[in-house]
Amino acid sequence: MVGVRRNWGWLGLATVLLWGGCSPEVGPDPEQASREGPDLTGSSAMEEAALPPLPTQFTYPPLQTTVGQYTVEIDPKLLALFDKNKDTPPQPATVITPDGQHRSAKIRLRGNSSRSWPKKSWRVELPKGTKFDGRRKINLISEWRDSTMMLEKLGYDMLAAMGVPAPKATYVRLVINGQFQGVYVDLERVDKPFLANRGFADTEGSIYRCGAKNCEMKMAFDATYQHDWEVESPDNGSRGPLNDFLDVVNHAPEPQFVQALSERFELERHLRELAVDALIDNATVEDSRSYLIHDAVTGRISYVPWDFNNTDAKYIPFGNRTDADYEHPLFNFSLFDGRVENEYLAREEKEPKRWKPIFSNLNTRIFLNPELRERELVLVERALDELLDPRVIHARIDAIHALIAPYMGNAPHTDVTRFLDGPRYMKKYVQERTRFLRGQVAAWRGWKPELVLQAVNAQQGWIELRNLGTKKVSTSGLVITTDLRNAKKRNVPSHTIQPGETLRLTQGQLGLKLAPQGEVGLFNGKSVVGVLDALYYGALPAGKLYAREPTAPMRWQVR
Repeated sequence: MVGVRRNWGWLGLATVLLWGGCSPEVGPDPEQASREGPDLTGSSAMEEAALPPLPTQFTYPPLQTTVGQYTVEIDPKLLALFDKNKDTPPQPATVITPDGQHRSAKIRLRGNSSRSWPKKSWRVELPKGTKFDGRRKINLISEWRDSTMMLEKLGYDMLAAMGVPAPKATYVRLVINGQFQGVYVDLERVDKPFLANRGFADTEGSIYRCGAKNCEMKMAFDATYQHDWEVESPDNGSRGPLNDFLDVVNHAPEPQFVQALSERFELERHLRELAVDALIDNATVEDSRSYLIHDAVTGRISYVPWDFNNTDAKYIPFGNRTDADYEHPLFNFSLFDGRVENEYLAREEKEPKRWKPIFSNLNTRIFLNPELRERELVLVERALDELLDPRVIHARIDAIHALIAPYMGNAPHTDVTRFLDGPRYMKKYVQERTRFLRGQVAAWRGWKPELVLQAVNAQQGWIELRNLGTKKVSTSGLVITTDLRNAKKRNVPSHTIQPGETLRLTQGQLGLKLAPQGEVGLFNGKSVVGVLDALYYGALPAGKLYAREPTAPMRWQVR
């Protein structure tokens, strides 16, 4: 699969370099957008009044200087239950927290696949009314699959440096019944105390958690392999703000998309989170069970990431690979991410006809939009300059390694050789990832659109293609679909389109039905991520349609 991943990383980029994106009617013309011009704070006055102000300089938070210890005392018979059944419910125990206080608690395994790892991750739950460090529920993450013990911690530190509200990650030691379990990451839980700790105006806000194999930001989920959102809200589980947000993501008319999204979403903070995704090589977001938080005071939703230990760059404690995978494509968890194809093929091989490609409609729309795409590219460059500067990140890597090294030599389930190799591994990863991402940024800025969706008339039931390139193109083997998860049923009649020419196709010719609102994609017919162009669209008044502007084909208009 490594070879496939490498090929698709650039194939995903090569295919999308053929399409023309979308842009709002209001705001800077993306065809003349400055690569240095976007406001790096990206914040309106209303945004500044909500969460703490966004930093204009990305600086890592201070690194802890000591590694505290959790000590768990539990009946050995109860502890043995977790070895027999990984889904054993919480069991009573006594926990000595790093402040030395003895506390009654319940413990259980946490995570999904990690419950089967030799080094377990744990959830500690203190009684109601009892808190340590402002928290009642404590997550102790084993980090067993990353021998460096660094990548997840660095990811959350990067988010803090960029002003993104995200959990705090702290190294701790864990002892159970006198047996040292190793170094863990104490990862702050996303709950009501988190809202207060991170400066949300609404400390009783609604918390929505992605279901399993989800986080797609689609209007509906596929029950054959996905779970729905989990809801924790002060009004007994209302999905109103969530549904409103998802409706904007999926159906806001493209000319108003940026404005509509900004009114309901902490957009700049999410763009910064996507930059961190790129820096740490984040992957399998569908397994992350990340969060959306609705702040009723500001009326906006924030995205809070989870499970950065899914990064493709982790130093696996088995196998022969001793250098990091650094080639995850830039635009993570979108239709432009070749790893979406890899995951789909792997799942399809194990369980044929059960799966569909899993990707985020939010991320896909962001990267389709030239204004937002350029803002993202600027943020990635800025983060590379300030967070992966070798003078900065090498010192951070060395400091983290020195902090936890005294406790790793006798830690069970630890590949000490690989841990000791961690600084070399991480520094080489930083070098290669930086080079790779700069190449991706340059390639995205250098693309020229060729065959694109020129117009979509859902009311009359037709779609128009246009050749924006300088050479003739054939439509043989191409796909037009109204379900971006299904992109390989070839249905476009064979035509040759000369430069500047258009081709109108009816829904009858294509064997599909255009809904009043929905999505349309043009694909190469070879890959589930072989997108050439796509449009998410909302319902329009009678007689209106979506079309690209004649003199500015990067922009969509309603006419």
